[in-house]
Amino acid sequence: MQLDRKMLNRLLAMNDEQLGALIGQIAAETGIDPAELGMRPQDIAGIRQALGSATEADLEKLNEVYEDYRRGRRGK
Repeated sequence: MQLDRKMLNRLLAMNDEQLGALIGQIAAETGIDPAELGMRPQDIAGIRQALGSATEADLEKLNEVYEDYRRGRRGK
């Protein structure tokens, strides 16, 4: 998965319920219990704000972190 500006805009176009569900799905796929996230409406607003202000350098760093995590999980 590569997070680029186009994908970021798709995420930002989701309503709060859709974005929250996607975050829960990603958490579950990485072994985190979505119920433990305790997502509240203000959390979604904060995530949306952070995504909206992400720079190209931020996206690049996020992709690096994701790839490192993915490689590490495969090795386990």
